[in-house]
Amino acid sequence: MKIMTFNIRHGGGTRGKLILESVLRHSPDTVVFTEYRENRNGLLLRNALAEKGYMTFSSSSIQPKENAVAIASKAPCVTSTFPLELEKHSQRAILASFENISILGVYFAQNQAKRPLFDFINVRSKDLLGRNGMIIGDFNTGKHYLDESKKTFHCVTEFEQLENNSLIDSWRSRHPDTMEYSWYSSAGNGFRIDHIFSTLELDSKLSRVFYSHEERENGVSDHSTLIAEYG
Repeated sequence: MKIMTFNIRHGGGTRGKLILESVLRHSPDTVVFTEYRENRNGLLLRNALAEKGYMTFSSSSIQPKENAVAIASKAPCVTSTFPLELEKHSQRAILASFENISILGVYFAQNQAKRPLFDFINVRSKDLLGRNGMIIGDFNTGKHYLDESKKTFHCVTEFEQLENNSLIDSWRSRHPDTMEYSWYSSAGNGFRIDHIFSTLELDSKLSRVFYSHEERENGVSDHSTLIAEYG
């Protein structure tokens, strides 16, 4: 099983076909898009991926100018959003429940506005994920001096609380001291902000996890993709 997360930058702009080509090149079983929008690119991705066998495609918002989360999968699943619990932040999370795994796709806000989604996850993660589950997407934060060279991240305490809730930072657990970045600022500062947190049981099945920087370096997006292979 291969899972991919891909921030496509404000809905994809003029890069829809390049985004699609990237996904098909990696050929994940499930892909989580962040900064997805229900616009022309959204329709392109839905239709083209359906033709390639992705029978499920669901997003957390239907607003064409709102950055949201979408999940496309070759396997059937039931998807859920959380408008009552997350209120104005409901476009930032979508849960896909498969027969043997649960995937919570997320796209966090900036600065302190990340806190409501972190609070929701830190309370509900065990119920939502079960024994075989993951949280995957753009967290817009990480650990000081490890996922960034300085100390600029907001909500680091809430980010670290995920590990206190028995979730494993699947990439970091394999690369404990590596500084590898998935996004760079206009000033050239690097940040690792795209993450996969797995339950203990699912993490034990992880065979490979890595960043593909080709998408960022070639201008398909401003983010690298993150890919995990289980089984």
